[in-house]
Amino acid sequence: MLSIISIPFSIALLTALISGVARGYSGFASGLILVPIFALLFGPIEGIAISAVASFIGGLQLLPRAIKLADWKELTPPLIAAAIGCFFGVSFLVSNEPDTITSLMGIILILASLMLLSGWKYSGPHNTYAGLAVGGLSGGSLGAFGVPVGQFFALYFLSSSGDTAKQRAHIVIAASCAVTFFVLGLLFEGKVVWETLFYAAFVTPFFMFGVWVGARLFQIMPFSWFSKVVAWLVAATGVTLILS
Repeated sequence: MLSIISIPFSIALLTALISGVARGYSGFASGLILVPIFALLFGPIEGIAISAVASFIGGLQLLPRAIKLADWKELTPPLIAAAIGCFFGVSFLVSNEPDTITSLMGIILILASLMLLSGWKYSGPHNTYAGLAVGGLSGGSLGAFGVPVGQFFALYFLSSSGDTAKQRAHIVIAASCAVTFFVLGLLFEGKVVWETLFYAAFVTPFFMFGVWVGARLFQIMPFSWFSKVVAWLVAATGVTLILS
């Protein structure tokens, strides 16, 4: 059990703060920082579970405004697919060896960072089938591998019609929905234990404060430079996971 009075735990708290800023600012990206570093500090399954609890609680403050801005006709298909894929994907996550999960997570994170750095944008249709596909991909990736799903939702919703605030609202709601069903899946599999809640109790306030700061930065700072910083952080973390 990791001591709460230690350098590694201090790193965990700092990571929670930084990733919270990323979540509050972009509507996603927090898991790309939080999950892999927590997997290194606490172990893959425990780190993923702590991250999920903190992300679920910390992200609630973003929902009221996002719900008001959302287009629910566009949102419903990806939400349904993400919820189903995420909940049932957890059984794959908990049944595999930690080393396997860590390596797969590292590979997917590197691919995600390359997508962010390349500036690639989805140019296909925004209909029921496309929504189900992106939701299934996002939810399945989170459930089966513990990989954060925000980047897939971001690529899809940022290419849709509407202003930046509306697009961000869709990302916030979709990511929150996926995390909610991920936590439910972990609870069903018995992976959210006392130790998970103990660590989450310390980590979550730092994450929540970061979300609060990030939400205010969104009003005054451009997104383009921020996404590149996040992408490089994700790439470095992915390489570290593979090498570990």
